[in-house]
Amino acid sequence: MLKNWIALMPVAGLALAMSACAPALEDSASADAEDESAASEEAAPVAAAKPAPAPEPVCNNCGTVSNIETVTEKGEGSGIGAVAGAIAGGVIGHQFGSGSGNKAATAAGAIGGGMAGHEIEKRRNSATYFRVTVRMDAGGSQVVTLNSTSGISVGTPVRVVGNNLELRT
Repeated sequence: MLKNWIALMPVAGLALAMSACAPALEDSASADAEDESAASEEAAPVAAAKPAPAPEPVCNNCGTVSNIETVTEKGEGSGIGAVAGAIAGGVIGHQFGSGSGNKAATAAGAIGGGMAGHEIEKRRNSATYFRVTVRMDAGGSQVVTLNSTSGISVGTPVRVVGNNLELRT
């Protein structure tokens, strides 16, 4: 029997040593509970302290081109074109016919030339511009008058500066 006890001694010593190194079951459960509560306490302030992202500031003069309208305004005739046309038409009309036919051709040339000269002057003095409607990011719309629309088309993001547009990137 002593032999059996002697044989069991190393096994019992090993079991005792192993149990001494391992945490107790009760201690393990309470340690896990403490770890979970500590983790939740740490996580809660982080989530509450994290501020919501600030909304991007609205650009009050920014928008997108929604319409481009070409406008041609008829020019005014000052009379200089009519006079110049009448003189040129009279000279040309005088080249045709002889006698009273020559006088009629000169008069017809002067009248026709005067009308043509007046119309040419009005067209030369006409103005073409572009009426650009911008849908504003802050709401509403704004109309800008431009001489040229180079680089601008419907859908282009722009910034309204006075009565001009700047491209946005």
